[in-house]
Amino acid sequence: MLVVPAGALSWHRVNLPPGLLSRSGQPRTPARLRAVLEGLLEDQLLDEPAQLHLSLQARSDSPGPHWVAVCQRSWLRSVMDTLTRAGHRVQRIVPEWAPEVREAPSPEIETANTLKLPRPLWITGSEDAAELVWSDTDGVHRRNLASLARGPAGGADATAALHLPAGWADQAPLWAEPACAALAERLLRREAKVQARTQRLQACAAADWDLASDEFANRSARLRRATEAALVLWQGSAWRPARWALGLLCLVQLAGLNAQAWQAREALAAQRSVIQSVLLTTFPYTPVVVDAALQMQRAVDALGPGSGQAQSRDLERILEAIGAVSPAEPAPLAMEFVAGELRLDMSEGVALPGSSALMSEGLQARSYRLRADGPRWVVSP
Repeated sequence: MLVVPAGALSWHRVNLPPGLLSRSGQPRTPARLRAVLEGLLEDQLLDEPAQLHLSLQARSDSPGPHWVAVCQRSWLRSVMDTLTRAGHRVQRIVPEWAPEVREAPSPEIETANTLKLPRPLWITGSEDAAELVWSDTDGVHRRNLASLARGPAGGADATAALHLPAGWADQAPLWAEPACAALAERLLRREAKVQARTQRLQACAAADWDLASDEFANRSARLRRATEAALVLWQGSAWRPARWALGLLCLVQLAGLNAQAWQAREALAAQRSVIQSVLLTTFPYTPVVVDAALQMQRAVDALGPGSGQAQSRDLERILEAIGAVSPAEPAPLAMEFVAGELRLDMSEGVALPGSSALMSEGLQARSYRLRADGPRWVVSP
């Protein structure tokens, strides 16, 4: 995650024309949104809009003016290229500080805003190069404390020099980085909560902003959102009952599948036992049962020559089956009968007697199989 420092961004509010954004706040046509933003911000920017990267706020579905973050395109591209060469893949680009998004006006919200405490005051940097930062619905505000740091102890004059909103000096939560904690307490005459800069930058991950748009857009943004949603479902305490229910459902399904598989195995074993019983009852001299159905068929075929009746592997039965499915087709050039298989040699350009599909289906209905072996057609039980 790339965190853009406050000094690299400027913030501007614009009123977008209706129909430019979808209900979810996403631009319907990114190229058209870029052109509209360039036109609206042309008089507010010092550089040419083509040289700048413009990013609309994440909650663009809210009514009223929208915040636009602006930074140098070439600078952001050089940072991205440096990270890429170092083997890092940027998933999101977030600002170090961002304005507070104004909610939809309503009597309830207006009443809540009157009772809402000010946003925190932050003093960052070092004691010799300290900076006071806070954000509200009017933007991101920064005050250089270099002159105040070299002056006398804080007081009313120091507070007035910061140009803080009314009541913020005494009521707003005060945070400071370790190097600036003493300066913060000296200027504002009250205790400051200390947090390391690395922890504060990690907290930027919770911001709704994502400056990775246009050429910096992450092509796998949908995958990232799906991954984040999966992590929320997996780790969020609010989803714990749903996770338990899903786990119990999986266990019930697994138990049901195992029970069904056990029943299927028992039914299959019972059928095999019945077939083996029929084989051993009909042919009690069978030494070992390996494949009951195949052994039964071979035993029945072995009884055929002794009874004087034609069997399925005899030539006359195979010819009778072929004649039944293709009685009026040209005869083959030659026939060869070996080990229960009849091979038909067809002349070049002459198709198999009858339609191959119909003949195959007809022979299959009579317990015979038809297959091709080069120019020959082989019929076997």
